[in-house]
Amino acid sequence: MSNKFIDISEHNTILSLKAIPTSGLCGVIMKATEGASYQDSIVDINYEALKGQIPIGFYHFLSATSEPKTQALNFWNQIKDKNFQIVSVLDVERNEKAPLEHLSEPYAKEFIQHFREISGQDVIIYSNRCYIEEYFSLEFRQNNQWWVADYSANETPEVVGCQIVAWQFTEDDRSYAFTIKDLDVNILVDESQFFIENKLPYIEDINDIDNSGKNILILQKELNKQGFRDKNNNKLVEDGISGDLTLSACPTLNMGSQGNITMWVQSNVLPVQVLWDGIFGEQTRQAVIIYQENMSLEGDGIVGKKTWSKLLGM
Repeated sequence: MSNKFIDISEHNTILSLKAIPTSGLCGVIMKATEGASYQDSIVDINYEALKGQIPIGFYHFLSATSEPKTQALNFWNQIKDKNFQIVSVLDVERNEKAPLEHLSEPYAKEFIQHFREISGQDVIIYSNRCYIEEYFSLEFRQNNQWWVADYSANETPEVVGCQIVAWQFTEDDRSYAFTIKDLDVNILVDESQFFIENKLPYIEDINDIDNSGKNILILQKELNKQGFRDKNNNKLVEDGISGDLTLSACPTLNMGSQGNITMWVQSNVLPVQVLWDGIFGEQTRQAVIIYQENMSLEGDGIVGKKTWSKLLGM
């Protein structure tokens, strides 16, 4: 199998979806959503035809027409029940109908933050080289993974500050028999950042959580792993000591949140380990409400700063 993969949407004409898994590609990334409510008209058709046949991923097209948080929710709602093996992608590029331009970085930051909160997952950012250089700061580039489009390059492009996971080298490939029109084709550069295990990234040393669940070191490691930063935009010192910096890095959790950080909270509020599944559902919400009321907090079922402070023993 080659290190090439394709990305497709309703704008592509695919003659035979069944032919894609036998084409030597290492994966397919499908457009899932755009903006706050739009969903690609054939993403479900593409998914049903290709699931289990080839590694699959999804992308969201960021729009200036709606708030990033609602866009992140639209994206997660579309893909959360699907089986995918490629890290999700946020597509940030020029859009003449609703240009992002200098909103690109703040919108992307807010989208990524909220997507992490509700899914427990990171994203790869797709954009072209010139757009990245014009609209994204060096700091932002260094804190994210990138899939870069550069049709003029003869090899993987270099963009200052960017860790490049994939490179889109053409948008007009016609060499594959399953389509007769132009096709986006990409080179996989960093496999370790591209594929994910098809399961929640549960805490490996879950058995090290004590009965009270307050293993601060595990939480600090997980916050750093997922890219959360303290109020000074720094990684946490992994010292097992709770404090204002650790508190400032903790994300808001509520219904729909998933992953290791949700599991850490469950270890505090749910008495039976078998219930620590990393999924913030109704049972977890009720347990959080009970915990909050026991701590003389408003029982809203949302793990915000006041609840985090209690969980950290502050």
